[in-house]
Amino acid sequence: MRPIDQEICSLLKVRKIGGMELLFREYYKPLVVWATTFLHDTQRAEDIVQDFFVKLWEKPYSALLPETLKSYLFTSIRNLALNQLDKIDPLRRACDVAYCDSPWNEYDNFEDEVFRSVEEELEKLTPRAQDVIRKIYLEGMKYKDVADELGISVATVNSILVRALKKLRQRSDNNDKLAIYLFFLEKSLILEQ
Repeated sequence: MRPIDQEICSLLKVRKIGGMELLFREYYKPLVVWATTFLHDTQRAEDIVQDFFVKLWEKPYSALLPETLKSYLFTSIRNLALNQLDKIDPLRRACDVAYCDSPWNEYDNFEDEVFRSVEEELEKLTPRAQDVIRKIYLEGMKYKDVADELGISVATVNSILVRALKKLRQRSDNNDKLAIYLFFLEKSLILEQ
C-alpha cells in the first residue's frame, strides 16, 4: 500500500479538500492517459476524468480503502471510457473488455513502455537538455530552482526546454506513446508558467 493512497483516503474520509488536491496531483495525468488508450481522444478522456473527480467529491464518502484506491480509480475510468464508447459504437465494447481484465497492470506496462521510449529519445539530446528535462519533469523541480542549480537564467531553462521538446516532438511522429507522453509534458509546461 502506498502511503500517499492512505493519506488521500484519510483526507477524503473527513471531506478535506486536500484529499482531492492529492488525488488530482497523483492520479489525474495517469487516469487521462489510461482513458485515452480506450477513447483515442485526449479531450474526451480529460472530460471523463474531471467529471469522475467532481462526482467523487460530491457524493458522500464511500469508504475508499487505500489498498484498493488505485484499482478503483482505474477500473472506474475504464468503465466510464467504455460507456462513452458504447454511445459511439455499441459493438466496440465487446472487443475492448476482453483485453481489460487487469487495468492497473496494463497501465503499468503501458507507462513502462512510454518511459522507456522517452528515455531512449532523451539520450539523443544534449547533456544540458537532458539535465533540464529530468530536473523539471522527473524530479518535479521548479524552473527557478533548476536555473539556480545550473547557474543559468530562468529564460535559458525555458529556452532549453522548448528546443528539447520541439526535437522530441519531431521524432515522435512514428511513436504514438511518445507523442502522448509529450502532450502531457507540454501541458505541465503550460501549467508551470
